Amino acid sequence: MKLIVTHRSVDLDAITSTWLVKRFLPGFENAEIKFVPAQTNFQNILPDSNKDVVYVDTGHGKFDHHQTNDNTCAALRVFMYLQKHKLLKSKDEEALERLVNVVNDIDHFRESSYPDPTADRYDFMLSQILEGLKSQMRTDLKIIEHIFPCLESILQIIKNKINAEREIKKGYVFKAGKFRCLAMSCRNEETIKLALKQGFDIVVRKDPVKKHVRIKAHPLNKVDLTPIYNNLIKIDNVGTWFLHVSKKMLLNGSSKNPTLKPTPLSLQKVIEIIKSSLKTT
Repeated sequence: MKLIVTHRSVDLDAITSTWLVKRFLPGFENAEIKFVPAQTNFQNILPDSNKDVVYVDTGHGKFDHHQTNDNTCAALRVFMYLQKHKLLKSKDEEALERLVNVVNDIDHFRESSYPDPTADRYDFMLSQILEGLKSQMRTDLKIIEHIFPCLESILQIIKNKINAEREIKKGYVFKAGKFRCLAMSCRNEETIKLALKQGFDIVVRKDPVKKHVRIKAHPLNKVDLTPIYNNLIKIDNVGTWFLHVSKKMLLNGSSKNPTLKPTPLSLQKVIEIIKSSLKTT
């Protein structure tokens, strides 16, 4: 039987390193997880002495870091081992590296230097949610079972973000009046949010499969999408367009309302309408 051993009262590093072993180390996908007091051994098995037993974040073995003051953590050590032995798929490697670097920062309490570090928004971070779970879950195993799907979700989010970064670089940048805009033909919804965070005033995305178009404006900029909406519905008598009350979102498709009909207008035509609608702004 394969075993993964980590310390009791698990923290994010212990959980992430355990997840990495179960998820990516061949033969350990069904491994049993055992919890020991920090820096003690399970049934007198020394770390790194048995190929069927892997210690993480405890025991002073190859996947622990408490024997050094280096800028590392157990999750980072497991990742580097997986990377070195070419056990990661290329589609996962970059996202995993970014994930474990955040875990490493949290393990070294670097969130204390984040902007406005006492703000409530940071209590939505996984590391903080974990602390809340400790007061609700009876066992470390129950906590791990709750956090593993969150790590899977974060991995997928970072993958989407990496793909979005690439799509944004390929996008068409244009001016509509005084506003800096970006247009893309892609399926990744993350591109819109990321492009707005990067400073674009307006972002338009056309789904090349479903043909829906989504136009969003930065919430802090003085952008009103009403003129674009008015001109679109004059030209497009097929597609369903919805202008959000904020005047910052103009949607031709939404997972929240699958009945909306896609527009027959090309992305280039939508760009022309955006330019002409805002040319005097």
